[in-house]
Amino acid sequence: MNKDDLTAHPQGEFFNTQAERLQADLQNFTRQVASCDKLIRMANISLNQIDDRIAAAAQVEARAAAIVEASASEAARAATEAATKAVAASVAQLTAVTRQAEHVCSDLHRAHGRAAWWNAGYIACALAACLVTGYVTYRIGKAAAITPDIERALEVAEQHETLLRKATDKEKKQIADIIARKPKSR
Repeated sequence: MNKDDLTAHPQGEFFNTQAERLQADLQNFTRQVASCDKLIRMANISLNQIDDRIAAAAQVEARAAAIVEASASEAARAATEAATKAVAASVAQLTAVTRQAEHVCSDLHRAHGRAAWWNAGYIACALAACLVTGYVTYRIGKAAAITPDIERALEVAEQHETLLRKATDKEKKQIADIIARKPKSR
C-alpha cells in the first residue's frame, strides 16, 4: 500500500470530501471577488459620471454668467437646480453601488470564515487521526514487545543478579579474576 495515497486509508474519503468542499468554497470566494471587482468598476463609472455632470453643471453656470444681464436670476436658478438634481442622482446611484459592495464584502467575510472553519476542522481531524494511530501503534507495540524468550532471559538475568548479591567477597574476587583473564589463543 502506498503511504502517500490518501484514498487507500479509511480517512481518505473524508479528507477528499473536505478538500472538495474547501475547493468549492474557494471557487465561490473567487466569484465573489470578481463580483466585487465589477461593483468597483461600476462605482468608478458612477464617479466619472458625477465628474461629467459636475462639468456639465459648471458649463451651464458659465453660460448663465454670459447672459447674466438679460436673465441673471432665472439662469442662475436653472443652473443651480440642474446641478442639484445631477448631484442628487449621482449620490443616490453611488449609495446604491456602495450598499451592493458592502453586501459583497460581507459575503466574502462569511466565505472566508467558512473556509477557516473547514481548515480548522480538517486540521483537527488530521491530528485526531494521528493521535488514534499513535495510540493503536503504542498498544500493539506494547502487547507484542516482550516475547517468551525475552521473559526467560530476564528471569535468568534476575537469578544471576540475586546470586551476585549473595556472593561473598572471596567469590566476587574470583568472578572478577575470571572476567579479567585474557582469552586463550588457539
